[in-house]
Amino acid sequence: MPGPENSTASRYYVTCNDSRWPKSIAQYQHSTEVDRVKYPLVGGSMSNIGPCAFWPSNGIEPQVRIGNRGPSNVLMVQNERDPGTPLAGAKELRKAFGKRATMVTVDQGGHGIYPNASNTCANDAVTRYLTTGKLPVKDKTCAAEESIGKSEEQPTG
Repeated sequence: MPGPENSTASRYYVTCNDSRWPKSIAQYQHSTEVDRVKYPLVGGSMSNIGPCAFWPSNGIEPQVRIGNRGPSNVLMVQNERDPGTPLAGAKELRKAFGKRATMVTVDQGGHGIYPNASNTCANDAVTRYLTTGKLPVKDKTCAAEESIGKSEEQPTG
């Protein structure tokens, strides 16, 4: 069975090739200092230098340009508070797809929704799409739901 280093390496392969990362150590130092003040909860940890600063700058493939031409059966599913793929980026991508896509936005945090999240609205939309090919008629927002697995037993007293 592969070790956890494979998962980490795969994450960096995608992340570091998706965008160009600064190479300047001074730039990371400056960003870290600014973010220590701006985001006191996590300090400058998220702005600090990482493996992508040392990644080869020539990606294997050119960046894909998303536009309004192409397949018109794109379903996007996005958590409102996803720490890995922020909602703002999903909204930009949704706008770029134009009429080609439909987006289901879920009022929850975390990275990843289907099939392991406990949001019936989102899971039903994705299952319907995967089993029938039918997209929701328009973009939709799914309300937050309580977590599956909470005890339903009532206290006795």
